[in-house]
Amino acid sequence: MLLVALTWVAMLSGVMEGGQTLANPLPARVSPKASFQERLEAARALLKESPLIDGHNDLPWNLRMFLHNKLHSFNLSADLTEEKPWRKSPFSHTDLPRLRQGHVAAQFWSVYVPCETQFLNTVQLLMEQVDVIKRMIAASPHETTLVTSPAGIEREFKRGRLASLLGVEGGHSIASSMGVVRALYDLGVRYVTLTHKCHTPWAECSEMGGTAANARGLTPFGKDLIKEMNRLGMMIDVSHSSSSTVHDVLSTTRAPIIFSHSAAKAICDIERNVPDDLLNSVASNGGVVMLSFYNDFLTCKTKATITDVVAHINHIRSMAGVDHVGIGAGYDGINRTPVGLEDVSKYPDLFAELLRDPAWSIQDLKKLAGLNLLRVFSAVQQVRDELESEQPSEEIIPIHDIDSQWPCRYKFASLEDTAART
Repeated sequence: MLLVALTWVAMLSGVMEGGQTLANPLPARVSPKASFQERLEAARALLKESPLIDGHNDLPWNLRMFLHNKLHSFNLSADLTEEKPWRKSPFSHTDLPRLRQGHVAAQFWSVYVPCETQFLNTVQLLMEQVDVIKRMIAASPHETTLVTSPAGIEREFKRGRLASLLGVEGGHSIASSMGVVRALYDLGVRYVTLTHKCHTPWAECSEMGGTAANARGLTPFGKDLIKEMNRLGMMIDVSHSSSSTVHDVLSTTRAPIIFSHSAAKAICDIERNVPDDLLNSVASNGGVVMLSFYNDFLTCKTKATITDVVAHINHIRSMAGVDHVGIGAGYDGINRTPVGLEDVSKYPDLFAELLRDPAWSIQDLKKLAGLNLLRVFSAVQQVRDELESEQPSEEIIPIHDIDSQWPCRYKFASLEDTAART
C-alpha cells in the first residue's frame, strides 16, 4: 500500500512519468506576506496542477425534494443562481459553472435517503437516487462523467472534466444485506457511510445519545460487513458513527477509512465531530478526515467564517498529520455556510487563506486538496486486489436483530412448508 501511495503522490504532485517536471512549476512555498490576490493566483495554480476532491455533496437529494427527480427542467450546466427554485434556497450551492470556478476536479455525490425509510422501502428509494445521479451526469457528458477509481479521477483531471463519484450516506439504506452492498459496488458506488442519524441493526450512530456506558459499536454482523467492504474495495466512511463504532471499525478493517464530512470535536464539542483520540487513530490507520463546512459543526453556532474552517483543518493536521486531512464540505445538504465559503466556487479562497500560514507548503496543500484521498482510495483498491481469491460473504443478519423492528417483510420458509410454485 505504501508503494501505491507514493506512486500517486509522484504522479499528481507535479512530477510526470520519465522524471519530466511540469512547465513553470510552483514554488515550494508562497510568502505569507503576499497579497491576497497573489495568494489567490497561487491557489488557483496549485489546483490546476493537482486535483481538488470534495468528499460529500447533497445536491441529488435536492433533486428529489425540489423536482421529484424529474430532470426535464434541470440542467447542471446552467447557472442555478438564476434558476427557480434554486436561486432562493439556502440549500443550493452547486452547479457546473461554480464547480469549474472552484477548480473542483472530482465530486462525490451523496446517495442519500432519510433514516425514516429504514425497514420500509429504503432500497427502492436508494436505487432511485443512484438513477437520478447517473441521469444528471449523463445530461452533461462534455463536462462530467462517472468514474469509479483513482485512475478515473486522474484521467478526467487531465481532460478537464469533472469526475463524478457515488457515495451512499447511511448504512440503514442497505437493509442489512451483503448482497445490496455488492450490487451498489457494481453500480459504481465507492463508499458507504455506515450510519446516518439513526442506529442500524449492526452499527451505532453518534447522534442518538449513545455513550461509553451503553455503546455497542459494531455487532458481529457489522464486523463481517466491514470485511466484505474490504474485499469489494468499498471505502468505509465513519462520519455520523459513534466512537465505539469507529473503534470497532479500526480494529476490524484491513484498509484505511474515511470521515467524508466531519469536523474536530476539540473545537466544537458535539458528538457528531471527531475527538482527538480518533484523529490519532485515523493517522495510525492511514485514513483521512474530510472537513465539513457546516456552521453548526464548526462553531456550535449558526455563524462561522473561513477562519473557523482553517482552525479545524489546522487542528486535524496537528492531531493526525498533514497526510490525513481532506475536504468534504457537504454543500447542498447544509443551509448555513461560512462567510467566505458560500458555495463550491470559493475553494481557491480557502487555499489562499491557508497560504497565509507558513506551515503550509504547496505540496501540503495538494495533499489536503486531493492527494490524501487518492492515497486512501488506492490503498483500499490494493487491499481488494490482495483479497481477490476470497469468496463473497454469505453471512446474513441474525433474525433476532431485526425481527421486532421489521415485521412487514417476506419471510422465507423451508421448501417443504411452501405450496407448489407451478
